[in-house]
Amino acid sequence: MRFSVERALALSCVVLSSSAAFAQSAQLSGLVRDAAHAVIPNATVSVENVDTHLRWQGETNGAGLYVVPSLEPGRYTVKVSASGFAPQQIDSVKLDVAGKVSLDVTLQAGGDSQIVTVNGGNVVMNTTDATVSTVIDSNFVNNIPLNGRSFQSLLTAVPGVALVPSSGPGVSGELTVNGQRTEGNYFTVDGVAANTGASPGTIGYGAGFGGQTPNETVLGTTQSLLSIDALQEFRATTSSYSAQYGRTPGGQFDIVSRAGTDLIHGTAYDYLRNEVLDANNTFNNRNKVGRLAERQNDFGGTVGGPIWLPHLYDGRSKSFFFFSYEGLRLRTPVAATLNGVPSASLRGDTTVNATLRSVLNAYPVPDAGTDRGNGLATYTAAYSSPSNLDSSSLRLDHSFSDRFRIFGRAAYTTSSISTRNSGNFAVLNASKGKTRLITLGATNVITPRFVNELRFNLTGNDADSAATLTNFGGATPLSLGGLPGYANPTQDSFIFNIFYDLHALTYVAPGATRQRQINVVDTLTASVGRHTLHFGFDYRRLLTSQSRPPLYEFAYVLSEAELRANTMTAIIGQKYSGAMRPTYENYSAFVQDEWKTTPRLSLSYGVRWDVNPAPHDDAGNDPFAVTSADPATLAVANKGTKLWQTRYGNVAPRFGIAYQAHQTPGHETILRLGGGLFYSLGAANASQGYGGLGSSATISTVGAAFPLTQTQVDTIPAPNIAAPYAANVYATNPKLSSPYSVQWNAAVEQGLGQSQTLKVTYVGSVGRQLYLSKQYLPYYLGNRNFSASSYLYLTTNGASADYHSLQVQFERRLSRGLQMLASYTWAHSLDDASNNLAVYTQLRGPSDFDVRNNFEMALTYEVPSGYRNAVANAVLSHWSFVSRTTARSGLPIDLIGYTTIGGGSGAQLNYHPNMVAGQPIYVQDSTVPSGRRINYNAFKAATTAAGGVTAYVEGNSGRNSVRGYDAVEQNLAVQRDFPIYHRAGILFRMEAFNLLNHAIYGSVYNNLATGATLFGTTSGTLNNQLGGLNSLYQTGGPRSLQAALKFHF
Repeated sequence: MRFSVERALALSCVVLSSSAAFAQSAQLSGLVRDAAHAVIPNATVSVENVDTHLRWQGETNGAGLYVVPSLEPGRYTVKVSASGFAPQQIDSVKLDVAGKVSLDVTLQAGGDSQIVTVNGGNVVMNTTDATVSTVIDSNFVNNIPLNGRSFQSLLTAVPGVALVPSSGPGVSGELTVNGQRTEGNYFTVDGVAANTGASPGTIGYGAGFGGQTPNETVLGTTQSLLSIDALQEFRATTSSYSAQYGRTPGGQFDIVSRAGTDLIHGTAYDYLRNEVLDANNTFNNRNKVGRLAERQNDFGGTVGGPIWLPHLYDGRSKSFFFFSYEGLRLRTPVAATLNGVPSASLRGDTTVNATLRSVLNAYPVPDAGTDRGNGLATYTAAYSSPSNLDSSSLRLDHSFSDRFRIFGRAAYTTSSISTRNSGNFAVLNASKGKTRLITLGATNVITPRFVNELRFNLTGNDADSAATLTNFGGATPLSLGGLPGYANPTQDSFIFNIFYDLHALTYVAPGATRQRQINVVDTLTASVGRHTLHFGFDYRRLLTSQSRPPLYEFAYVLSEAELRANTMTAIIGQKYSGAMRPTYENYSAFVQDEWKTTPRLSLSYGVRWDVNPAPHDDAGNDPFAVTSADPATLAVANKGTKLWQTRYGNVAPRFGIAYQAHQTPGHETILRLGGGLFYSLGAANASQGYGGLGSSATISTVGAAFPLTQTQVDTIPAPNIAAPYAANVYATNPKLSSPYSVQWNAAVEQGLGQSQTLKVTYVGSVGRQLYLSKQYLPYYLGNRNFSASSYLYLTTNGASADYHSLQVQFERRLSRGLQMLASYTWAHSLDDASNNLAVYTQLRGPSDFDVRNNFEMALTYEVPSGYRNAVANAVLSHWSFVSRTTARSGLPIDLIGYTTIGGGSGAQLNYHPNMVAGQPIYVQDSTVPSGRRINYNAFKAATTAAGGVTAYVEGNSGRNSVRGYDAVEQNLAVQRDFPIYHRAGILFRMEAFNLLNHAIYGSVYNNLATGATLFGTTSGTLNNQLGGLNSLYQTGGPRSLQAALKFHF
């Protein structure tokens, strides 16, 4: 089915005429009793939003229970009254996104004129279920230093969440949550899916095609989800969430946009950076490179309020708008990086083929005195990367009555960036992104005991990439149009890889993706006795098209001798045909019961059903499935066969207990215990088949001269499935099962006064049937359906994982000028494969994202005002100090003793080395940037000898056996507000990221083949190697200062 405007409009009409569904609304419930603890049925309960004056009114049922399930996050006044009792009013009740607040009320006997007023501003604790979650509101967001004004800095403030290396937006995630894989997180904005993150690159490669990565700009920032200034608040739910969540087993990140209120309010701001204010990267200093150009101008504004047109329409207290715009103009310094390049002696060898020399000369000229004696040398350089971003959002809300409300939000974000290829700085990559979306929602109070809520979303995410060969570093640009067969040099792909020692890779692969999402979510909430029941469904359709190159040529060599003789280890030529439009459909339904068994004890239990069929092609060009999962015997199945059989048994139960051991206000003690089963989408690799058999045809030559001749290009057949196969096969086990995680937690939360809580939680999980993808050459296993050069990339259920952690969190809501969120997580994550995309060695050990210790603290302090002395009041008032501290232990490093291609399987194999007895793992070395390195002499490639032949084997060091560098960073902000009139003022703010300029090192040369000089040393700072988010905004960069000016009213 095509994605069309007509269908969108039709479905929009259905949405607005329907009643409504669950999103990130808050829920307020409780028992109304008299002084003798007897329940009061039919008591009137009124809940009014302080800022918009929107009101909900209902009554308690026969069990004395009231439920208000669909409230926007904010501050509320609650009024309760009943005949023969004095009415009670509770002020300043704070409801958070997706929060479930239990507010019991005791009415005293008396007349209607005797109103009892209670302050409800105490910190609210979860007494409904066993969910482990953290809420961060807009006040906190506006205060804490946010490097890049992107959500990543906020998310890592949550216990159990860690930022880890990423392969980039749309390929893999960048956050691990309680030991789950980085593709296991689910983002929603205003109640609808925001996992629309596909991006161009290797054909069909990446979890974004299946909706398992969030929508990000090409800078890796989250303005394409929502600008920080348009954020009301967000909730990060990390364990044992209820049945209404859980399309994936990782973190559930609920983001709510800001709405207008009855008062006109807004901002205009500008955040500035310049290299003159910043420290230089330590690798620049080491290579005698000065500070690079850094320019940041992050500007924009917001305005919101009631919709009021003089003499035409007065929408106060019923119609509201909120508009935001953010623009970014940025030049990011990329620190000095060492790359492998062809040596001067190799380039100057006139016996080398002339065309091949033109490829070698397309690399930067090597640095003097760096010849490694094997045809390679090194080149070290730095540069600045330009980028732009524009993001706008408009939200409209309208209340027809106390019973029916609607809202709509439209957003448009564009971004662009130019970077240099990490394997060859002379290749300039230009990327562009564009996101458009519209979200509609409605809430209908059918009766005081039945409420329905609906959300509908359309999202379009476009991404384009182009590559240009430049003269950077003295390179001589290569004209692809001069190579045989390259009739479309702006569309064709070219890869040349000197695949030994440091490697030297030229990668030119233009591409484009177009992704479209439809998402409908509906929930009905009913209160029956002491039960609050939720019924709901969630449907999502995700279609992604991707361009494919008319011609793809990939040549690589494994030795200098091959280069000089122009006998490539292999040259692969491919041609593609047919459209590529994979379509994923996800169906979910749930039922959840929250039972307030006693005023102290609440039980929550439910079940979720997820159905995730194999994707189909919207144009009928489905990738081919296979007949079995045995590489030695499998063949491609008949056209139209699904990649896997639809799994209808994914039924996931959830259970939670919350017990109030102490109910004294300010000293509450809550005990919680919960657990459940959580399935994954299981679609991370399902689009890779568009790069293989049936969609492409391949020729592979061994020992041939570069480049392919026109005759050889012409011999590439049209795509077909005739055996022996003329293309690689990307396949899944036809009996593939859904990966799942069993999670459990136990927590105790203690109130420490009216504004503070301390929470201690144990979180555990096991992951089973996890995906892993391995590479084979089935021909050498006796399978003659494959040619000798055709690979099989097979995804199966073959991995498992275990996770245990202890998490401590202290939270203080803003009180007396002080607000704090601090957490410490001790964790241990074990698995035998940490990602879905490619596994070279399946071996049990610490996960790639095994962060043992993680401490996070964010603190804001507002200096008291109102001094009697006029001078002191003018000087000292309106100051605020904000601190953000991050400290985590190092990530694992997987040491490689030898890399080879398995003769029996054709798979790339990474053998771990043996440990050498008596040698320390780490040694101090003042000649390397960090002053410490992994000891080259502590490890040795493992070999075995049989029949006079020495072969490499797996050693005893194990997987992920050593640790990298800790990451400790202190950020600080100082700001002062200058009041102008009433609510208007100008805020001046200075922020320092990595205030102490503490060098935080990243990746380490982990392969013994790099030699004693480089092995065990770091290749750069952490900010340049985490991937995903722009390096200027990552943890681990040099000190950077940011000045901001904001007008607010």
